[in-house]
Amino acid sequence: AAVAASAGAAAGTGAAAGAGGGSAAATAISVWKIDLPEVAGVVTQRGILPTTFVPMEHTHCVLLRVNADGTAIPDEAGDSGAPMLSAERVAAMRDALEALEGEEIEVRMTEIVIEESVACAIVELPPIVPCAFKVPHVTLGTKMGVSPGVAARLLEEVRGGRTGGVTCIKLPKPRPLSGRLVFESPGRPPRNEGTGAVA
Repeated sequence: AAVAASAGAAAGTGAAAGAGGGSAAATAISVWKIDLPEVAGVVTQRGILPTTFVPMEHTHCVLLRVNADGTAIPDEAGDSGAPMLSAERVAAMRDALEALEGEEIEVRMTEIVIEESVACAIVELPPIVPCAFKVPHVTLGTKMGVSPGVAARLLEEVRGGRTGGVTCIKLPKPRPLSGRLVFESPGRPPRNEGTGAVA
């Protein structure tokens, strides 16, 4: 059964911790995410993206990204949307996400945000699903050459009151979407769907 979404989005909090940016450890990145292939279909069918944008081929909501040394890292563009979390907070989040790995998760898409270089959808997560990003989201598409990671910074700016150069489209009612919570790591095979066993 899908894990039902609630009105409150889960967001990670924690004290600042040292980053491994630029080190060899930073190259081996592990990611927990919810794959949401249905979002890609919605974007393509409804023509939401500007014609100059390249749609994301694989749409997903990133929950946590860590270096090989276990430290949490910001999004791939190096933006501030994912705070540097304490080691204790990262460990707790990893435990929670490992327990949910392979489960079908229901999220709710509430708003679409578009600016000149990126478009993304804000989603609400169930309370039991932790997320390092202050605003959980799915990147829908970007201009050619723009990293999907800039979406995190954009949403932080919008939440902070930015209105210029941004189009925010609130959905009349939240749209439920279901996807599987997966873990990707170099050299680590994924678990079998629904069994919790390592393939």
